[in-house]
Amino acid sequence: MKNVTLQGITAPVLTPFCENGEVNTDEYARLIQYITGCGIKGIFVGGTSGEFVNLRMEEREKLLDAAREAVEKDTTVLFNVTAMNEYELYHMIEWGRKKGADAVSVTAPYYHRYDEKALCRYFGKVAEAAEGMPVYLYNMSGMTNNPITPAILKTVAEQHRNICGVKDSSMDFMTLLNYQIAMEKMDFELITGNDAQVLPALQAGASGGIIAVASVFPELAVSIWNHFKDDNIEAARESQKKVLRIRELFRTVMPTIAHKEALKLQGFDMGPSRFPFRDLTGEERERLKKGLEDLGIIKEV
Repeated sequence: MKNVTLQGITAPVLTPFCENGEVNTDEYARLIQYITGCGIKGIFVGGTSGEFVNLRMEEREKLLDAAREAVEKDTTVLFNVTAMNEYELYHMIEWGRKKGADAVSVTAPYYHRYDEKALCRYFGKVAEAAEGMPVYLYNMSGMTNNPITPAILKTVAEQHRNICGVKDSSMDFMTLLNYQIAMEKMDFELITGNDAQVLPALQAGASGGIIAVASVFPELAVSIWNHFKDDNIEAARESQKKVLRIRELFRTVMPTIAHKEALKLQGFDMGPSRFPFRDLTGEERERLKKGLEDLGIIKEV
C-alpha cells in the first residue's frame, strides 16, 4: 500500500463554475497551483467545500483529472468517493485508483439512519473495494446523521489495514479526543476538519487539519502548522484567532459561498453559484469585503 500522510494542512479545494454552469477545470487548476504554491502539501478533491453533493459523477471525475495534472508529485491528492449507491461508490473508488489519487475518503451514508453493524459493513466494503489504497473515513455527523463512533472506527480499522485515518468534522472536540483513546495502539492519523480547532487539535495529538480556510487563505492556514512545529505557540494562537474571526464573518452569510466570494475578491473566477445555492446580494458582498479588509487579509492573486 502506498505510504501516505496528511500531516500538516490539507486544503479542501472549492469548485469554480463557468457562466454556463459547467465546472471550470482551468480555474480549478489555477486555484490548486496557488494553494500549493503557498506551502499547502495536500489537497482534498470533491469534499464538502467542493460541493460534491451538487455535482454529477462525471464532474467529480473531471475535478480529480484536473487536480492530478495541476499538482507536483510531492503533493498528496485525497479524493472524496462518497456516494449514495454501490455502483457510484465503487465507480468513484476505481476512478480514484485509475487517475492517481494518493488516497480516498468517504463519509458515512446519509439521509437514512443506520446502526453500527450496517456502518461497519459499509466501511468494510469501501476498504475492500479500495484494496491497496489508503482510506480516510470522514466523520461529518451533522450532515450524515450517522456518526462514526470511536467503536466503529476501531472495529473497521482493526479489520482493514488500509483504513489509516479519520477526518473529524463533528465540531465536537471530545469526539477527536475519544478517537485518540480508541486508536492509541494503532498507527493511525487523526485529522481535524474544524478550522476553529486546528491548534487545539494539534496540541492534543492530531496529525493535521483539512480546513476550508486553507483554500481561501492558504498562507494563514499553513502558518498555524508552521508555528506549531517551531514551538511558537503564541504565534500559532494569533493565526488561529484570525481564522476564528474569518470563520465568524463567513457564517453571517452562507459559508461555502462566502469562501468563494473571498476568492473572487482575490482575483479568482469562481463563477455563479450552483443550485440550490444562491449568489450573495450586493449588500452581503460589500459587508463581506469590508470585514475582510478590516482584517487585512485580502490580496490580489
